[in-house]
This record gives sequence, structure tokens and C-alpha cells, in this order.
Amino acid sequence: MVSIFLANAQQQTIKILNPSEFKKLITKKDGILLDVRTLYEFESGHIKDAEQLNYYSFSFKENLLLLPKDKPIYLYCRTGYRSGKTAEILKANGYRNVYNLQYGLKDWELKGFPISKDAPSSAK
Repeated sequence: MVSIFLANAQQQTIKILNPSEFKKLITKKDGILLDVRTLYEFESGHIKDAEQLNYYSFSFKENLLLLPKDKPIYLYCRTGYRSGKTAEILKANGYRNVYNLQYGLKDWELKGFPISKDAPSSAK
């Protein structure tokens, strides 16, 4: 019984955050903010300082797993679906500090948080 508890306590978890919680954490700038939408979607507006990695790219998983495991990864997409799937990939590959923006950029905008249209720091 104790070993089951310990195994569960050590499992990686994905933290699903509302826009206010997400904004508070990304303001620390202690991790990687990753937009997993297409470049076209990204260019139409994104969260400031986000990096972009196209979920539909053939090399998506390969590039995703190049991210450092020792930093928090903050994920978002339009509705939370692609970023949720991305979070699952990271979790399955040993990433422990994974955060997903619940309901995505759509909810972020509905809450009145700012959107940027600057060039991506890394586009793939």
C-alpha cells in the first residue's frame, strides 16, 4: 500500500491553469512559454515573449523533446486541445513542470489579457 502511494506521489502531473493563474506564472519568466499553434495563427496574435512550435509539423515531437527538462514549460494553443496533447507528450517523456492554459488563447482574450503581434523568437 505504501509503495502505491509513493509511486503516485512521484508521478508527473500537468497543471491546468485559468488565464489569471497562467499570467501570474509566466510573468516570472522562469520557464519556456510555448504556443503550439501554426505560424499563421501565431502571427495573428499571441502571448508576448512566447516561442512558437507548430503542433502539426512533422518534426513537432522531435523539436518538442529538445526542451530542457529542468525548466517549467508553459503551453497554450487556441482552445487548449493541442496544448493539452502536447502536455501529455511531455509528461510521458519525463517532464515534471508542465502547465497548460485551460481553454487556450480564446479564454485568455475573453478575460481581457493582452495579445502581441511581434515576431516569434523561434518559429518552426
